[in-house]
Amino acid sequence: MNKNLKLRAIVWEIIVPIVLYYIVFLSAMYFIFAFIGHTASTYMIAQIISAAITIPFMYFASYKPTQQMFVKKPKIDRALFINVLWVIVITLFISFALNNIITMSPLIGLSEGYARANESFYASTLVIEMIGSAILSPIMEELVFRGIVFGNMRKIMNVPQAVFLSALLFGLIHFNIVQFVYAFLLGLVLAAFMYKSGHVYAAMIGHITANAFAVIRTETGILKWTVDGSVMAWVVSVMCLGIGAVIFLSLIHI
Repeated sequence: MNKNLKLRAIVWEIIVPIVLYYIVFLSAMYFIFAFIGHTASTYMIAQIISAAITIPFMYFASYKPTQQMFVKKPKIDRALFINVLWVIVITLFISFALNNIITMSPLIGLSEGYARANESFYASTLVIEMIGSAILSPIMEELVFRGIVFGNMRKIMNVPQAVFLSALLFGLIHFNIVQFVYAFLLGLVLAAFMYKSGHVYAAMIGHITANAFAVIRTETGILKWTVDGSVMAWVVSVMCLGIGAVIFLSLIHI
């Protein structure tokens, strides 16, 4: 592929879908806030409605053509069930460890944006947060950043490059250093899940697992001792990260 064609492909198949996603999602958020008001307690309701609008729009506008050309349909069998279990196990270990390590690191104090985002994410009830943060948002974001962006990147670059760049873009769209680090690292794992499985379902399940666990931890207060900065908290977190990484690398070959 010559440089002009590659640049055109980058614009139309990577940048345009992301811009389209933002236009649809943020426009929906704007109009919903106009009706219900923009407060921390209404944020998640607006996000749920906006995601419900954005998901079908992005599916038919951008994902379906990508799916037809680059994504194989999963066969529902024992192998699929085992793959789902491994995705859940790996994601639990890695997301748990990353959340702990980042929370105990100096990064938290460097990001006012992260504090504001957390205030909005966890200002509703557990049920609403699970629907918004743990189900609809992961489906929407994976559809865009793995299903569309990563899927299209595979047409114009090799797999490692596509995994890295799709994760980098996913991290950058969170607009604060704490979420950037977490989203970038988790994004590497999620893109690898999609590549290995051949379908976006694996990335969606991984993202849902990570977000659901984060919501439950935050709202119930379980495992607070793992982020208290103690030696034991660091040891457990690093061990979980190591276990998750070993399992992940043993199953993923890119």
